[in-house]
Amino acid sequence: MLHHHTRTLLTTAVTASLLAAPALAAAGDEQQGLEAVKQFTLTHNAQLIDKASELLDAVETYAEVIAAHDGDYAAAWQAEGSTLAVTIQEIREVWLDTSNEYEAIEGIVAGIPETAKYDLILDAGNPGSADEDVAEYDLTLPGGSVLERPGNLFHGITEPMFWGTEPEHVMLDADLDGSGTITRGEVLFDANLALGATQAIVYWSRELEQDMSAWVPNRDDAFTAVVTMTPTVGDYFGEWKESQFIDGEIGAFAAQSRLVDVQGIMGGCRKMYFEAISPVVSGSDAALDASIRHGFEDLLQLVEETHQREQAGERFTAEEADALGNDAQDIADRIVAMVLQAAAKNDVTIRG
Repeated sequence: MLHHHTRTLLTTAVTASLLAAPALAAAGDEQQGLEAVKQFTLTHNAQLIDKASELLDAVETYAEVIAAHDGDYAAAWQAEGSTLAVTIQEIREVWLDTSNEYEAIEGIVAGIPETAKYDLILDAGNPGSADEDVAEYDLTLPGGSVLERPGNLFHGITEPMFWGTEPEHVMLDADLDGSGTITRGEVLFDANLALGATQAIVYWSRELEQDMSAWVPNRDDAFTAVVTMTPTVGDYFGEWKESQFIDGEIGAFAAQSRLVDVQGIMGGCRKMYFEAISPVVSGSDAALDASIRHGFEDLLQLVEETHQREQAGERFTAEEADALGNDAQDIADRIVAMVLQAAAKNDVTIRG
């Protein structure tokens, strides 16, 4: 028979063990979630590198045709127009695949302090003439010339070049689709710049992979990424409003609707919360966790439904785009306020 003191000790130990079990489970779920986010990012990063390499192959084919005619774009078009037209179509298709692989992880990459610089270089940074958010790199072109702080590689350089929306890089207007009429965007572009910029996409994608592989997933970074990137949704809606998909004026974001990018970016934020942060928040405040999860579902639903309407042929006015952007921003701001509340409850440091 157990003595009373012994029974008391055993009872206390069992009770403590039962109380600790949920906390241990939550900690295990959190670590698994953090690792899952890292693996998700590395998987898409690897696919980004593969697609960027495929893009470089296509650009090299284009550049070789131009070089075969001593850089005379008119002569190249005259002699090998069909080859150039097919190659440009391939470049555009693979560019979209490459860019979309990055968009799938941008909400994570841009929110983690150790990898945020790659978002500026690859996708979001301004040229050196801007006051803030400058992409801190120089672009070396074949032949050795250097463009200092030229802006981000995807939307700042290659997209407007490949879709012919940047007059400075248009070398020749050309009837790419053989319709007999040259419409906007039907151009031969600067082969030298295309080659240098695409080489840089491959290089920086590989550099990102190295730093992401070295990143040690942790709670502070997870919260920081969500708090940093979720409220940017309003800015993306603003870019959508200013694109050809709203006002008809071709410019930035000509390849596809900016809403596709928003789905990828906000999907990354949602994944970071659901996988890595929710196990922490649910342990201290289940109701708060449920509210945050619901907020993310509402945000993604708004973006997805708006894109579906656009794909179905609906044309939005600038005012409607503003209203939708405001709705998305309101949801995002509520999410961030709740995540910050959860951060305070769990002694989380939001990194600057």
